[in-house]
Amino acid sequence: MIDVNAETWAVVFQDGARWMVRQGGTARLWDEISERLARWQSDGRPSADRMWLHVGPDGQCLTWT
Repeated sequence: MIDVNAETWAVVFQDGARWMVRQGGTARLWDEISERLARWQSDGRPSADRMWLHVGPDGQCLTWT
């Protein structure tokens, strides 16, 4: 994964039986993804029809109801 605008990246790869992550740049991209996944799971894994994507001049924001 790479976010050119944020100058950040993450790579997920398998090392034997383990999955590893390397990330770098101005933000911790994989950590952000992991946090959002954990929040989605703790909120009961809402289905896609409950999600809203707002895109504006300041970026995008995905929320669910």
